[in-house]
Amino acid sequence: MNEEQIPLIQILDVLANEQRMEILRKLKSPRDSFPPQDEGDPELDGVCVSSIQAGQGLAFSTTSKYLSDLARIGLVTVKRSGKWSYYKRNEKTIRAVVARLKTEL
Repeated sequence: MNEEQIPLIQILDVLANEQRMEILRKLKSPRDSFPPQDEGDPELDGVCVSSIQAGQGLAFSTTSKYLSDLARIGLVTVKRSGKWSYYKRNEKTIRAVVARLKTEL
């Protein structure tokens, strides 16, 4: 499902949560926003869930749910490597959502 198929109200509902918005903002500059991780480049590969969790001070399950919500609407992508999941912003989708807001509001 691409961003045009997801109802805008559903996207806004996900973004209405302060913690999810904060995660999305921090993923814009992951090296500055999250603790160092053992594997992968946070800019290229994404940020490990445990690093995001530590940076947010949330329970692991809450962090995982918030990331799943952001991924479901396409605002972040997930890359799996073994038992680890790495998340990064999906700039193309974010730009498309902003354009939809400009058009529909």
